[in-house]
Amino acid sequence: MDFKTILQFPVLDTVEILKILQEIADIERQEERPEMPQVTISIFNDSASGFFVNYDSEKNIILLCDMYDRKAQFQYIASSSISSISIRNVNKYGYLLSDGKIPFTPDESEIPTLLQLKKDIKALELEINEAIGKDITIKYNYDGTPEDLDKFYALKVLGLLEETLSKIATDKLAKEAFTASISEIEFTLGTENKATLENGIISIILDTSKGLKSLPKAVKLQEHIEKNL
Repeated sequence: MDFKTILQFPVLDTVEILKILQEIADIERQEERPEMPQVTISIFNDSASGFFVNYDSEKNIILLCDMYDRKAQFQYIASSSISSISIRNVNKYGYLLSDGKIPFTPDESEIPTLLQLKKDIKALELEINEAIGKDITIKYNYDGTPEDLDKFYALKVLGLLEETLSKIATDKLAKEAFTASISEIEFTLGTENKATLENGIISIILDTSKGLKSLPKAVKLQEHIEKNL
């Protein structure tokens, strides 16, 4: 991130910062190797440092953690006592801190090729077919050639579908209704979260208008699917 980009950042109060840190933490905790934000929180005449783990807005408590000789040290801080917050290890989340002025750009290593996407879709098909006990086709609908950002989101959607369909496969009634009604799944990136069923094809629209933040959770996507069964 260059200095000119940094100059576009707005002033945010500590409550807004905590919500953003929680959003970053929620994204990272889903990764195989989470890179949690590092913070230093000033409290009156003292300060606390560590990895940001969680924030409970109802209890007004922040949980920080640090590791010393492979032993965890936890700190619970009342958010009402904060005077300032210093943040590190959040370069790729500048778009969240910029109030929308800086677009989200995934790391190149996180962008699959179209061929890799097709391979991942096929692998998901095989996995789900075994769990469901029926041949289900999965298709990613797009116009022209997908942009890098679209391919990044499509890969995230495959993970979401895997989690959602695995939940359905372990629910006897949901599994029976699913296999009786659906033979194909089509997903499209859009600006709403919606599912419709016609002639055995369930068409799923997934909202990426606010990045990963607007994608539904697996439980919610399961609800959208089951409403059509």
